[in-house]
Amino acid sequence: MKKFLLILAFIIFPLKSFAINDFIDVGIAKYAVLEVLEDNTPLRQKDDENAKRLTHLFKGIVLFADKENKDYFRVELKEGEYAYINKKFVEVQAIIPQKRFEAVEKISFKEEKDKYVTKIEIPQISAFIAEEGEQNLNFTLFDSHFDPSEIQIPNDTDNFKFDKQIENELNIKYKSKNPLFGYWIEKTNKGINFIVKKAPKINKSKPLKNIVIAVDPGHGGDDFGACANNLKEKDINLEIAKKLRKELKKGGAKVYLTRRKDKKIPLYERPLFAKEKKADILLSIHQNSLPNPKDAVYKHGVGTYYHNKQSYPLAKKIQENLLLKTGFRDDKINKRSFVLTRPTDCISVLVECGYIIHKDEAQKISDKKFQKVIAKAITQGVKDYLIENF
Repeated sequence: MKKFLLILAFIIFPLKSFAINDFIDVGIAKYAVLEVLEDNTPLRQKDDENAKRLTHLFKGIVLFADKENKDYFRVELKEGEYAYINKKFVEVQAIIPQKRFEAVEKISFKEEKDKYVTKIEIPQISAFIAEEGEQNLNFTLFDSHFDPSEIQIPNDTDNFKFDKQIENELNIKYKSKNPLFGYWIEKTNKGINFIVKKAPKINKSKPLKNIVIAVDPGHGGDDFGACANNLKEKDINLEIAKKLRKELKKGGAKVYLTRRKDKKIPLYERPLFAKEKKADILLSIHQNSLPNPKDAVYKHGVGTYYHNKQSYPLAKKIQENLLLKTGFRDDKINKRSFVLTRPTDCISVLVECGYIIHKDEAQKISDKKFQKVIAKAITQGVKDYLIENF
């Protein structure tokens, strides 16, 4: 009787009126078809707002969910492998008994001056993930299939391998003798492109030459950042960023500031600015704080933050040089999922130059001569990173 009522309800009422578990649990169907409503939608490892982001999806992508709770759908990537997406980012389009696997219509590979481009033509894009290693990248497009007898698969190259054996997903492996230097996935009117930047050719005597760097002075305008010891973080960030720009330009880099004056720039516009400028490196400048200023007695110093594995080598070199030049306490190299550390199209690092709530550090980071010391240390960190890795 319950099964009959659910079928009747399914016919009469919109899908939104019911939990997909009701249909799946009684065997009416196995999957809900979800359509992503916004670009840059996070697909997470767990059903938690703070869980690791596996990737960011495009508007219009189709996913297949087999379970739900109050806030999240569980998305099946492949048998036994799942991810989670917040309900506010998707709309249920249908309830179906089995997955639909889209047929790849064409795969083409092109090597350009500064990047490698793999174009995948497919009518409907499903979930995708790019997994980083230190010198490799594994791109997977789920819920897709291809017939090697009907479409031409690019031949393997020194850097790329196209897996022809895996069913119901497209897998491309990239490997290089150098660390990754940037990659991204873009939606096209015919499907999706997987793009990997080429490593730069570095002149050891002038490693910054022609490297494009975006420098982001954190906060600005009515966003003061942390305030303590009669100082505003936004002001110190801008002063250090200007000095850093000068040092980087002296070394031959092309440098762009996300803001040149005391102006509020929306957070998500900052990495977009770096992308528009085709930045190779994004450096975000900040000063640290704590909820309880008294805790600065034992927690203070300089800290460098990264998120993607490809950015760790730069974070390491910047932290080493800052410790050497400033004499500050080591607040470590920290992996954090910040808006300014998440970009993959460039090497992205956020630097906390000191603690504004720590009296001695506040005095130093507000001193113009010491700000120059910080700028020189970060610049040397960038140089060391380029020389040692490329």
